Amino acid sequence: MTQRRMAAVLAGGMLLGATVLALAATPEQIIAERRAGYKHMGENFKAMKEAIDAGAPVQPLAAKAAEIVAWAQKIPTMFPPGTETGGGTHARPAVWSDRPGFEQHAQQLQTEAAKLEQAAQSGDRAAFAAQWKATGKVCGECHQTYRYKLS
Repeated sequence: MTQRRMAAVLAGGMLLGATVLALAATPEQIIAERRAGYKHMGENFKAMKEAIDAGAPVQPLAAKAAEIVAWAQKIPTMFPPGTETGGGTHARPAVWSDRPGFEQHAQQLQTEAAKLEQAAQSGDRAAFAAQWKATGKVCGECHQTYRYKLS
């Protein structure tokens, strides 16, 4: 099975899991799950940055990029009504009041992360580094509107 196919299967499972989670979990559990997902994405970005800085091969990072693609697909499902407060959420009210904009940012992340995965698969370190920056830029833009800054 190719990495792309595995990522698609993983994404489908994550979407189904998110739907079940949203139906069965408490708001606190959903918030904890989404915080864990974002933390894992941050860890992947950090590992990629370390590899870029070290001049390491980027092909092994394709799996980490695929995880970001799958997470980006799941993001909109992780903010159901009722999870606006509590549980240590850092989400701003705009996540719910500007749902189309929020979902557009998640789609942009998915698109840029897919390009990141392709760059990793190509083995081109320069292309990967440039796409890592482009993917991170999408994250930062989303944070400006939809996430409270941590102090």
